[in-house]
Amino acid sequence: MKRFIITVDTEGDNLWAWKPGDIISTNNSRFIDRFQTLCESFGFIPVYLCSYEMIMDDHFCSYISQKANNQLCEIGMHLHAWNSPPLFEINNIYGGQPYITEFTREQMFEKHIWLKEFITRRTGVIPVSYRSGRWATNSVLFSVLDEIGIKVDCSITPGITMEKCPGMTVNSGNSYVGFPSKPYKLTEKLIEVPMTTKLIHRFSGTSLKNKIGNMIKGKQFWLRPAVHEFEDMTFLIRQIETDQTPYLEFMIHSSELMPGGSPYGKDQDSVERIYDRITQLFRYVSRDYVGISLQDYYSEIIGTI
Repeated sequence: MKRFIITVDTEGDNLWAWKPGDIISTNNSRFIDRFQTLCESFGFIPVYLCSYEMIMDDHFCSYISQKANNQLCEIGMHLHAWNSPPLFEINNIYGGQPYITEFTREQMFEKHIWLKEFITRRTGVIPVSYRSGRWATNSVLFSVLDEIGIKVDCSITPGITMEKCPGMTVNSGNSYVGFPSKPYKLTEKLIEVPMTTKLIHRFSGTSLKNKIGNMIKGKQFWLRPAVHEFEDMTFLIRQIETDQTPYLEFMIHSSELMPGGSPYGKDQDSVERIYDRITQLFRYVSRDYVGISLQDYYSEIIGTI
């Protein structure tokens, strides 16, 4: 059977609207139980990639630690460079939030070892999986992850570009066009398990202009129910299966599960629509896929790549 990996960027409420100086709330931690229960009903094992502010939340830590101890989920790391301690000042030239790759190696190391130790202290779990905030990676980051004992990175989004997303000292993010969609080694001990994403050239859309643009430039598809309809996600899955990629990797932000927690779930009705798509997708993949955590997938494939 093929493998189905669920990743949750577990972070504060509606960070899309965050501005420097704003307090980050974590009310979405009270809405995670519904999603976890749904995953359990299908035998799936979500990976909660946790940011600094969520690990500050006592309710969340108590809940998620118990689930992890019962092997019903995995706790990993998700680092936002702009608020994860320790903080370092850098010049804001381009007006965006900083990518972790804009910091020196020493600063990267300090931020990552701090978060890893903080998660361990707060949950009793030593995290081995990781996703970078804003999907930022480079070889220096990978060497830091390797040094602190991370085994699996899942920050790379094949076929997707962040070139229109400025940082502070750079005017664009990473482009992953041309990157492989199958797992591979980054270092001897660290592997990449890329997101299920793909740039697809397809004559489809809401207007003739849109259809022509999607055919010529391509459309970015993600296995992400907050922004894609069920039909688009199943189309993506069929494309991924044609590429013979041996797994699917789903993602959602924890805040997308709460009304008002994201631009995609502004109210209860829109959250219900997201849940409808999630449930449809889970039913669809459960026919041919079995759930697995990132750390267990690492153990399963490390000797084969």
